[in-house]
Amino acid sequence: MEGVSVSIDRIVIDFTDVYWDFFNEFHKRICHFYGVKMTVGEKGFQYRIKINTGEHFLHISYKLVIAPKTRKNTLRIEVYPKSLVYFRHWLEQIRNYANQILFVRCDIAFDIPVSINDLFTMSKKGRKLRLFKGTRYYNGKHQRQEDGYCRVYDKKRQLLEIGRQKIKGELTRMEIVYAPKVNVNANLII
Repeated sequence: MEGVSVSIDRIVIDFTDVYWDFFNEFHKRICHFYGVKMTVGEKGFQYRIKINTGEHFLHISYKLVIAPKTRKNTLRIEVYPKSLVYFRHWLEQIRNYANQILFVRCDIAFDIPVSINDLFTMSKKGRKLRLFKGTRYYNGKHQRQEDGYCRVYDKKRQLLEIGRQKIKGELTRMEIVYAPKVNVNANLII
């Protein structure tokens, strides 16, 4: 099909064995710089910082809730590939205090220049289709971060709703999660 573009939409990276003393000071500096607050959760990661400049985003999560109490924990980032350069100063600081940097997963986006109503999608692996607010999801909600999870939605409508960009013609996005079975060393990314 002509006009289809493929890109990496989101990257997830883990920094292992990051000391609480570093994270405590780091989160104060980055939250102050971007004017955001850290939130505390009861599921997944305990501490979360969400930075969104409009063009760039960086989500930082620290310490899994279920992890045993220790002074060293995993720090996870979720970021657009183009935002790696924008947030480089902050990410280098984390890198300097981490034992390892591991690639966890990424979303691969296929932008297809047709209406979602004219696009036929199905799972060859028997994954269950769910519809929610016009988006097609393959696999269960609890499997969002697992390899092969897929969502298909009207990208043109999404861009109009968030006021980012007006495009001509139709645009449907298909996002598929790629998550290797074993986390890959990602020192070259940052």
